[in-house]
Amino acid sequence: MAYAGRSGEARQAASRTISARPAGIVAAGLTVGLLIGVGVALLFAPQNGAESRRALRRGVRRVRRRSRDAWDDLRYELRYARRKLGRVRRRRLSAVEEAAEDAGVSADH
Repeated sequence: MAYAGRSGEARQAASRTISARPAGIVAAGLTVGLLIGVGVALLFAPQNGAESRRALRRGVRRVRRRSRDAWDDLRYELRYARRKLGRVRRRRLSAVEEAAEDAGVSADH
């Protein structure tokens, strides 16, 4: 019988090793790529240094403002979800207590 490659267990172990790469390595690669891209863009920019720095500062302020807005939106959504979940929980607890009373069972917490 001919060799058909790795056994199922060996294949699964290899796939776990490959897919279990730390996120830090990916983040570092993206950061390095971003920095190289920014450097190349600045080298080939049709503006002089002062204009490029001004445009870069503007872009940073815009990103900072948008990210702050996104975090504020997320905070609002999470607060809303927490309040809604609390209302649902209280409503269900009341329904259980009421059903227990109807059945004549004590529903002490």
